[in-house]
Amino acid sequence: MTANNHKIQEALNILKKTPLDSIDEHGQSPLMHAVQKNDLLLTAACLNAGFSPNQKNRDQLSPFIAAAANGFSDVFQLLLAYQPQVTQTNQFGGTALLPSSEKGYLKVVQAAIRAGVPVDHVNRLGWTALLEAVILGDGGFLYQEIILELLRAQADVTIADFSGKNALDYAEELHQTKVLAILKKPYSDGYADVRALLRAEKYFEALKQIAPLPDDTQKLFFLGYTFEMIKDYSASAFYYSEGLALDRQFAFYLANLENKRDNPEKALDYLDGGVRSTNSEFLRYHKTNFLRKLGRHEEAIEETDQLLDELPNRVDYLFHKANSLKSLGNTAAAIEVLSQAKVIMPQNPLFEEQMNRLMSKK
Repeated sequence: MTANNHKIQEALNILKKTPLDSIDEHGQSPLMHAVQKNDLLLTAACLNAGFSPNQKNRDQLSPFIAAAANGFSDVFQLLLAYQPQVTQTNQFGGTALLPSSEKGYLKVVQAAIRAGVPVDHVNRLGWTALLEAVILGDGGFLYQEIILELLRAQADVTIADFSGKNALDYAEELHQTKVLAILKKPYSDGYADVRALLRAEKYFEALKQIAPLPDDTQKLFFLGYTFEMIKDYSASAFYYSEGLALDRQFAFYLANLENKRDNPEKALDYLDGGVRSTNSEFLRYHKTNFLRKLGRHEEAIEETDQLLDELPNRVDYLFHKANSLKSLGNTAAAIEVLSQAKVIMPQNPLFEEQMNRLMSKK
């Protein structure tokens, strides 16, 4: 038995003796730890031992939503086999479909839709998955695909958020011309057959279908994405890098790819390069997601403050900043930031609830 196999066997033996109600100081079960490590084997062992994909930690996050929010598509599909509550939500009131749509995890979006996660669920910020894909996306190829999947599932384009704006309004405001065309329907671009094959996970057939299509940045995206799904990350990086020479949206695809390859610093380098060349709010925001995931909350706060300098009324940015402050143990500052969000959106009880939760722990 190799050293690695010995460690796995040791972990499995410990798991067999662990009570099903066992949680750590953060309210996290062994299943949550396995999911957050993107460890398919240990996730399967935890599920087989009886740990629930629905059990939430102290931040109201379950293993099911955690897998979706991190884009762990294999783990997410494994969790689906154990019949989780597909309508469950996180602290934002979002189902698995909302964070995956926000962060560009197309394969998770497709799996969530197939599993019956409600497509028009509205979270506590007044956003649906479609609104998140438009507002927090960049209108590029990946988000176009997510929006097409949501529309295919009959997502309602007319649902408006608390500001009274719907997906069409935001696409126009953000100058997402391709997204606007998709939302107005009907839409055709020559990739319908490729999409159907990717949805069915027929990746090699998709590559054959892509080959004769015109050479352009969209083709480079589909080649990079398809090889990423096959887990040939070197080939994927080649096509995404070819795209990056022509269009800065590929910085995001390369960052996600390096994150999958467990190269977080290189992922951040791609995001930083994109920010330097475009001053992109989209890339800066997603950089904060990477930093928070890495536990680098001081840097995440610094980046979030730059976003708030330009968009001081974005309560979602304030909420993320408060979470980072809480993680750093600065409860008073976190409460102050949440109070700012409450002033901006007084009709939303989310911020006061979070403030009360933090004050009860002081």
